Amino acid sequence: MIPREVVVVAEHMAAELSDVALETLACAHELAFSLGWHVTCLILVDDPKPFQALPLASDRTLIVTDPALGSFNPAAYTRVLLHLLKDLSPRLVLLGNTSVGMDLAGPLSIGLGAPVVSGCTRVRAEGERLLFTSKLCGGKLLAQSEVRDGLAIALLMPGSYNREIGMLDRVPRVDVQASPVPLETLPLRFLELVEPKMEDVDVTKVPILVAAGRGIQSRENIEAMESLAKALGGAVCATRPVVDQRWLPRTRQIGRSGMTVKPRLYLALGVSGAPEHVEGMKDSELIVAVNTDPDAPIFDVAHYGATVDLLELVPVLTERIKALRGE
Repeated sequence: MIPREVVVVAEHMAAELSDVALETLACAHELAFSLGWHVTCLILVDDPKPFQALPLASDRTLIVTDPALGSFNPAAYTRVLLHLLKDLSPRLVLLGNTSVGMDLAGPLSIGLGAPVVSGCTRVRAEGERLLFTSKLCGGKLLAQSEVRDGLAIALLMPGSYNREIGMLDRVPRVDVQASPVPLETLPLRFLELVEPKMEDVDVTKVPILVAAGRGIQSRENIEAMESLAKALGGAVCATRPVVDQRWLPRTRQIGRSGMTVKPRLYLALGVSGAPEHVEGMKDSELIVAVNTDPDAPIFDVAHYGATVDLLELVPVLTERIKALRGE
């Protein structure tokens, strides 16, 4: 009989689950719900308290504790996961397509004799087959693959699923246990977490984005975009041509070679809608596009659009929003 279990290995840092952990849970929940399968979320930590009351989209949360699991150590994680996964015998193990996931996938594949499918953007099942859609060559190619039977390990690309679906309105069964294997002697030892300085806004966490495209014409017009974004309570992002001209830093770039975002509002100003850019913002809740070219591809994904001159619209819109807010 084929195992009916999906196991999510949840990434975390500073006592919080990462966005990709919630996305992998969303993927597992979607797959398991349609098939009647069971989802187990594995969390490896030193202190279980911050994770015991989380309303995760799983049937069971298994928290494994040990002082050596306080910070990510691939040797410690691999040792614990090999033991647990052999006991659980799942059909699918989901990891993020991140440095953490890639550190674990190879050793787990060897230790469990299971194939790894990386770069996944979608996972589904047809009968007994698991079907995967993956991005290759920086997203220029899409590959379809399948695992017909046995265990499969999949690395899910960040931004592929809605992280909000990774949490429900109830707390699943939670089990806490000590590490089933000794972790005193490891070939790797965690020394220090060095976090990069945040010198700019994280556009992946901003609910309202004002996107500047080539249609803004010059660096001088960035100031008007900033004023509009401030009035809306959001931030300015950009297409690759704007970033390549150094009008905005690389941290603001949206698209295949930049960030993937899903804000509540994405206001695309002077954005043509090249596929590389659309790939990074197409899942926004509301997309409003302004472009003087009525045939611009951005209108194919926008919910609302206007063909007016954005340089005339933006100052008026900014003042109107300020007036409504009493500023």
